Parts: sequence; C-alpha cells; structure tokens
Amino acid sequence: MSREDAVCLASRTLAFLFMVWALWELSYLPDQVQSFLHYAEYQATPSTNTQYLEYWRHHLFIGLGFIVVRSIGFALLSVWFFKGGPDVAELLLPAASRENVLKN
Repeated sequence: MSREDAVCLASRTLAFLFMVWALWELSYLPDQVQSFLHYAEYQATPSTNTQYLEYWRHHLFIGLGFIVVRSIGFALLSVWFFKGGPDVAELLLPAASRENVLKN
C-alpha cells in the first residue's frame, strides 16, 4: 500500500466517523428544541418562580446552540477529510514521519 493510498484510506475513515458524529449530534436536536420551546412559551404567573424559568430557557438555548455548532463543525471536518489534499496528507503523515519511514 502506497503512502497516498494509506492517507486516502485514513482520511476517508475519519470523514465517515465525523459524519456519523454529526448525525449523532443532530439526533439530539428534536428533544432539545421541544424542551426549549416548552420553556420559551411557558407563561409566567405570579405563583411561578420566574428565575427558574429564565434559568431553564437560557440553559436549553445554550445547549441547543452547542448541538448546532458541533453538528456543523463535524460536518465541515468530514467534508475536509473526504476531499483530502496536501494539507490533510501533511496532517496525517507529516514530513518528519515520512523521512523516518523512508530511512527504515
């Protein structure tokens, strides 16, 4: 197996893993959206603790934001590794490692 084939195989494997992680993160999205909307639409009454409601709104909004950011990040990494290129090859097998492999 040549160096190019090994780098291609490793980059495609990483691309697949990152896409699986992106889809995994997206699977949490419906639950998080439903929970956020529940607290966002909840009407505060004099008997409710408004600090409690505000806390959960912010908590769920931040969680929702992180799910979206992680999903987008994993998807972008997946595309980058799938396309490959010299920068991916340098990341997976740096020049110093190539010199050591050639010496042995």
